[in-house]
Amino acid sequence: MKARLIVSSESPLNFRVSRSTASFETLKYIPGTALLGAFVVAHRKTRDNETEFNRFFLSGEIGFGNLYPANFQTDEFANTELRDNDQPVKPIPNTARSCKRFNGFRFKANESDKERHGVLDSLIDWGLFALSQQKNIEILKAHRNCTYADDQSKCNELLDVFSSFYRRGEEINQIGKSEAKTRLLTRTGISRETGTVQEGILYNREVLNEGQSFWGTVSFSNESLYDIFCDFAEDVAEKGILRVGNNLTRGLGKLGVPQIQKFDIEDSESFKKRADAFNEKLHTKAKAHCVDLPHQFYFPITLQSDAILLDPLLRYQTALDGDYLYRVWDIADAKLVYQNAGQRRVIGWNALFGLPKVAEWAISMGSVFLFGCDGAINDHFYLKLYDIEQKGIGKRRTEGFGKVTIADAFHWEVNEYESTNENP
Repeated sequence: MKARLIVSSESPLNFRVSRSTASFETLKYIPGTALLGAFVVAHRKTRDNETEFNRFFLSGEIGFGNLYPANFQTDEFANTELRDNDQPVKPIPNTARSCKRFNGFRFKANESDKERHGVLDSLIDWGLFALSQQKNIEILKAHRNCTYADDQSKCNELLDVFSSFYRRGEEINQIGKSEAKTRLLTRTGISRETGTVQEGILYNREVLNEGQSFWGTVSFSNESLYDIFCDFAEDVAEKGILRVGNNLTRGLGKLGVPQIQKFDIEDSESFKKRADAFNEKLHTKAKAHCVDLPHQFYFPITLQSDAILLDPLLRYQTALDGDYLYRVWDIADAKLVYQNAGQRRVIGWNALFGLPKVAEWAISMGSVFLFGCDGAINDHFYLKLYDIEQKGIGKRRTEGFGKVTIADAFHWEVNEYESTNENP
């Protein structure tokens, strides 16, 4: 079973991107590994129960996901479903594009008094371009210039990469961007010998501002474990000792009372309809552009968090491919036809032992991989894909890594609305 976890920041938060002394940036979300570490330390401080500790943090029965910024409380989103915490917050896929000058979703643009020309997703078009042996350049023309037009003129600015996080309501046009608010803190170094300010040491840290809301998920092996953990989380919150991230001794990292609520996951039949819908959209557009498709069925895998993958020789993989799907998930005949992926060096700190974690390479969240398949497209095949989406891929899945969505509706629904040039 799964539960949503909503928490607010009561002090600035910092999650260092790199161990380099020249780096000052922070991650723009709360990593699942940091959340796990916070609960581990809190459990050691409040309870002397090794059996419960092992079940919570070592058995793999609880999986902690990343917490993404859910800042939808502005007047712009008043009276909309985007304020409803029942709806998930996800990273925007790498294939999203928006106007370079007036970027952003058009939903409620009038209320914010900020011109926004909409967001398009380029996955299907880039996939068809790859399947045309990179010859049919006409397919990509829609992703070169902004097509937004009003009564006076047409924009025609270049389209650019559009990234951050988003939430979608019940209706296709109810979609908004959320990003963490940050600022720079300037600090002085402290002398280990005197405990006072060390001359010549002045540094900056980027932090996530206090007073922000974050949304994520926690998975449990059964309902009884959920009840026990909720009691523990409530006890920790009342004591005010739940802290995450770096620079905790400098007043950073305090979280408010976490809200943990069960929710129903999508069933396999709904998943099948979504996967079929993407395949149908791709085939329809291929026919319109006269592209011959060499595969029977197509499905994209979109990373909702960083994923750490290893090949048979235990080397880090920088892409998801058909060999991995066959070796790990027994999905035969899946061929990678297009990818838009990035990589990130993952670092961490083990607060319990006071030691750094091993730095690892991960495929970054938002990466998208499009596969074509010629095998038997039957119920067994759909159940395998459904299993991948529910369990995730790669290492350290209980720490928030490896979350994926297969045939994410974003890849076609956002185009169906944003191409209308309407401002709701």
